[in-house]
Amino acid sequence: MSTVIHGRIATLLGNFGLLPFFALAGAAWVPFEGGSLQVQRMIGTALVGYSAVVLSFLGAVHWGMVLRTPQVTRTQAWNALGWGVVPALLGWLALLLAAAGVKMWVVLTFLIGDLVLCRLMDSNLLRMYPDVPSWFPSLRARLTLGAIAALLFALFSFH
Repeated sequence: MSTVIHGRIATLLGNFGLLPFFALAGAAWVPFEGGSLQVQRMIGTALVGYSAVVLSFLGAVHWGMVLRTPQVTRTQAWNALGWGVVPALLGWLALLLAAAGVKMWVVLTFLIGDLVLCRLMDSNLLRMYPDVPSWFPSLRARLTLGAIAALLFALFSFH
């Protein structure tokens, strides 16, 4: 299969992956009967959970890239594999913060920072993998911006 077809499939699936972000962000603005804070908190927790799952995926990309790229040096492998576990830990921390009752706008702000950090690390680490398709960095940037936009939209509903 050509890299163009792979890019189209990845773009389609990546865009579908944004749907839960936007659905939950939109639901955070819906006025529920009686203004139930419990329902809004549940929506926020679902958004944090989905964000944590996505962060885990973003870190795992680097594990896959290193495993596919035997020419990376030992130091590069340590850097990429080490970084690869950090997004999952950040997502887990966001879940713990939400479970501990930290204000949802604080947790969502933390997740936005995590996504920005992942994008910055991708910019640095993707350069060492010679087989990264040319479309991948721009797709990652667009998907990150979409996720951040949804989290920002939700964030303002929790003020």
